[in-house]
Amino acid sequence: MPKRSAIHLTADGVNAAKARDKPYEIRDAGQPGLLLRVQPSGSKSWVIVYTVNGRKTRKVIGDARKLGVKAARTKAKKPLAIAEAGKDPYQDEKAAQSALLGKYLDGPYKAYAEAHILSHADLLPRLKRNWGHLAKRSMADITPLDVQRWRKRKMREQKPVSFETLQRELTYLKAMLGTAQKVHKLIPGHQLQGYTLTRESAQLEDKKSKGPRYLDAAEEIALRHALDERDLELRSARESMREWQRARKRTQSRPISEEEYPDHITPIVLLALNTGLRRGDLFSLEWRHVDFSNKQIRKVIDKTRRKNHDLLPAVLPLSAEAMRVLTQWKKQSADSDLVFPSPVTGGKLNNIKKAWEGLMDSSGIQNFRFHDLRHTFASKLVMAGIPLNTVRELMTHSDPKMTLVYAHLSPSHKADAIAQVFGD
Repeated sequence: MPKRSAIHLTADGVNAAKARDKPYEIRDAGQPGLLLRVQPSGSKSWVIVYTVNGRKTRKVIGDARKLGVKAARTKAKKPLAIAEAGKDPYQDEKAAQSALLGKYLDGPYKAYAEAHILSHADLLPRLKRNWGHLAKRSMADITPLDVQRWRKRKMREQKPVSFETLQRELTYLKAMLGTAQKVHKLIPGHQLQGYTLTRESAQLEDKKSKGPRYLDAAEEIALRHALDERDLELRSARESMREWQRARKRTQSRPISEEEYPDHITPIVLLALNTGLRRGDLFSLEWRHVDFSNKQIRKVIDKTRRKNHDLLPAVLPLSAEAMRVLTQWKKQSADSDLVFPSPVTGGKLNNIKKAWEGLMDSSGIQNFRFHDLRHTFASKLVMAGIPLNTVRELMTHSDPKMTLVYAHLSPSHKADAIAQVFGD
């Protein structure tokens, strides 16, 4: 905005200031540093301008329709005097704003996560999805009561989340608050330090009675059949489109051969069944991670979250089926570094929820998540007699205790072991 000479503003002068095509300001000679800002809409506001440590700042202090000239001068006098003494008069207010969860999540924490956390693309939306309702709260003021209310709301949803998921989302929040405290020094501490969730009685019973969910033989057949049926429908839909285009003499879409996959869903599901890779690792898998010559995947697992560690890639052998899937998918894939790029953006996939729910409906499989394909992979290894430490390595578990849960997956497998040693 062009600098103008100061004039001694009056109520009549404020009222007479007309809107222009662009915003402009009138400097008040009665109080140096005070300006009247006039917007193209006709709205008018009082603004103070001050410089501290070489940094010039403009701050709106009131609406000129509600705050008269004399009152505006009085309100501007103290902060301008503080600035003249070399201190930012709104330092505490700025600090309080930067400590708001929403401001921090969109600002310093986003930059920190992108630099230090491998799975930041998944983490940041999850934090917003679960804790966005606290965006205008100071991080130091978030209490266990806020977490309890969030938990109750999550349990009332149409598809209540598991206790383990609740724990994980709370851990992400606490990690962010800890970073705000220890790295960015925005808060002296937070009220969730030492706070943990406890299982409710129904969840305790559920935990005791149920192990990890995995596909039995009949369910796996049903899932594979649903994948074949889905691919057949997509091929038929493509042929119908080509007939429509042919009839109207339009450019025809490319046909899908019997050997090709119509889209990425079947390759992703089959690769998950054959490798036990988490969904996030499949979404971030790149062709450079796939070693066709040695029939293996070499990739730093996204679950190892921190970027500032010297991480070694996990080495995962590929089964014959996994090799067939990847070899075919490579032939028909677009020119992308990602194995499974988004068909919409060309970037990283963020979900396959709609397709997965369709598969579950058509297969008739109940209460089965995509992540349970990973449990299915582990259960097959255990039931085939593979040592648990080898299973741990193939599952990329850092803690051996995580693998022990699969040791007791199949009562029938234990019965088979007794029969084999001691006879029927």
